[in-house]
Amino acid sequence: MKSLLVVFLMLIGTLQGLAQTTFEGTIKESSTNKPLSYVNIGVIGKNVGTVSDDEGKFKLTIPSSYSNETVRVSMIGYGTLNYKVSEFAKVISDQQIVMRPSMYELPAVVVSNKKLKEKILGNTTESQTTTAGFTSNKLGNELGIVIKIKKSPTFIKSFQASVVSKDNNPVKLRLNFYNVKDGLPDKLIQDKNIIVSAPVQNGKLVVDLQQYNIVAEDDFFVSLEWIENDSGRIVFSSSILKGAIIARETSQGAWEKVGMFGIGFTVKAAW
Repeated sequence: MKSLLVVFLMLIGTLQGLAQTTFEGTIKESSTNKPLSYVNIGVIGKNVGTVSDDEGKFKLTIPSSYSNETVRVSMIGYGTLNYKVSEFAKVISDQQIVMRPSMYELPAVVVSNKKLKEKILGNTTESQTTTAGFTSNKLGNELGIVIKIKKSPTFIKSFQASVVSKDNNPVKLRLNFYNVKDGLPDKLIQDKNIIVSAPVQNGKLVVDLQQYNIVAEDDFFVSLEWIENDSGRIVFSSSILKGAIIARETSQGAWEKVGMFGIGFTVKAAW
């Protein structure tokens, strides 16, 4: 009898663990009612998240055990929205989430007439044998490295990634720059989305950043984020003992340091 009770309790626990709710909807802008593409949506600090597609649509499945957690909806240029998971169903009862534009002021920078010094910062490896890549192709999967600056302020002029994999599908990625707090990414230091396409063949992914006016006041984190559904896999050059890769599984997930390998990401910086 006692063993039957144990089995019954284990079964109840398993069923509770499997219980989940799937939310579907469209994210729109308040003033125009137009859909918003590539919005991050997920449970804060958990590996449960997604990114809206190019029509603003999303699908998010949340375990019932997360009912007291918080769902965050965020994108550059719009006010962040936070909801309790237990209340989220009411929020999207009409299958819509409305985001309002917000102003983000980049830090003021004093420009002088003196010629700026330029240098390549980051991990310059172009190894074809030591490699690293996204931990999955789950929407919002993100990986990058911390880059140390030489002097403040530092202007970020371009980004480059060394791509090893061949015959890549032309999947869209988002390039992100964050300040660093306690060794991990904290807040974005750019005021616009930077959407790029992965190269089809191995080689260089190069992004000219001068139009974005990105300025780092201290060491910063640069990452690429998977924002479009695809079954492929993109692999980058990597090297051991060149700083740890930092990654998160999906939108709003927790950042983690991954091993001792550094990924082949660099920026051209000026100061």
